[in-house]
Amino acid sequence: CALGIHGEWTVGGIVGPIVGAAVALLIGLGYQALAREAQQREVLMQELLATRGQLAATEREAGVLAERARLAREIHDTVAQGLSSIQMLLHAAERADGERPGIEHIRLARETAAAGLADTRRFIRELTPPDLDDRGLGSALRRLASTQWAARGLPVDVRVSDAVELPMHVQTALLRIAQGAIANVIQHADAYSAMITLTIGDDRVEFTIADDGRGFDPSLVAAVPGAKSDSFGLQATRERVDQLGGTLTVSSAPGTGTSLTIELTLREAA
Repeated sequence: CALGIHGEWTVGGIVGPIVGAAVALLIGLGYQALAREAQQREVLMQELLATRGQLAATEREAGVLAERARLAREIHDTVAQGLSSIQMLLHAAERADGERPGIEHIRLARETAAAGLADTRRFIRELTPPDLDDRGLGSALRRLASTQWAARGLPVDVRVSDAVELPMHVQTALLRIAQGAIANVIQHADAYSAMITLTIGDDRVEFTIADDGRGFDPSLVAAVPGAKSDSFGLQATRERVDQLGGTLTVSSAPGTGTSLTIELTLREAA
């Protein structure tokens, strides 16, 4: 209107200001949309950061719980079993009543105590188990069979090759499983002998621990998951196998011996 009153009415004088006003209005609406989108993004970012913090806290808590469970299994399979061996050896030395075999029992108890001390120091250092550093699973099992297990009256036939090519953490887990299983055989099975076998084929691993003892009913142990003594070894074995992504099969019945079979897939275990 100002242009028309000042000069004369033209098409450009009318259309130009209208187009400019429309453009200015569209730009203003665009800025408002961008501002709203930026605000929404900020809210989403805050929510994401809060969620990430909660996830990190949950992962830390899960890590702490997993580490506590791991240490419980390690202590049960090494230090606790060693202390139990020392107790049995000292009882045998007491029954020897001053005879020569009593000295042998005391010597074995001292060696077992030294092994327990080494394991305890390993827990503190959190290093790879020293008995698997260079020798491998087969050699470690045969050494246990010829020393600790034979001294406690149980012949163990180890059928594991010295050239086993498995990840170190898998060998460590299998070693601890064997230690816990043989300790249970010695304490509870009244077995005459036991056998440990390892079969590796393609991507599959089968680890078996069998004895000719008095056996038991696995359903009774499974029905008492909170048991704190005899069934803890089996529970610890299940947890180790679960961590490796494998399966545990317990075959036993009263009077027929017991067989523990662990099946692993190397891809899952790694």
